[in-house]
Amino acid sequence: MLPLVVAGGAIGVAARYGATAGNDDPLLGLPMIMLVNVLGSGLLGLVVGWAGDRPRTRAFLGTGVLGGFTSYSALAPAMALLAGDLDLGVFATSPLSATAFALLLLIGAVMALVALPVAVAAVGYALGARIAGRP
Repeated sequence: MLPLVVAGGAIGVAARYGATAGNDDPLLGLPMIMLVNVLGSGLLGLVVGWAGDRPRTRAFLGTGVLGGFTSYSALAPAMALLAGDLDLGVFATSPLSATAFALLLLIGAVMALVALPVAVAAVGYALGARIAGRP
């Protein structure tokens, strides 16, 4: 099954690169990463719910294509770039309060960037199971 995962991963990574290439602006890059992760998570849930006991299909489409397509590894650098570009002076009266505000902002953003794809994956799974005729 490893060749299926590798072939699918190559397709998924190429698709992600095509969706996010040429975008060095962190304010634009982060929404694209979010879109890719939400779309990929929803499709992954759909594939897992639909494919059920088809390990080759799940290996190729799920682990390979959609595993390569989603880009959680790109999330941390994008968040770091965005945090470096923020001007927190208007929110803070001291360096400590600016740091606390930035930390809370980043924690909230990361929670949203993880929670939404998980919720969409659950919806995709339910839809895939229904398509496959399973409860």
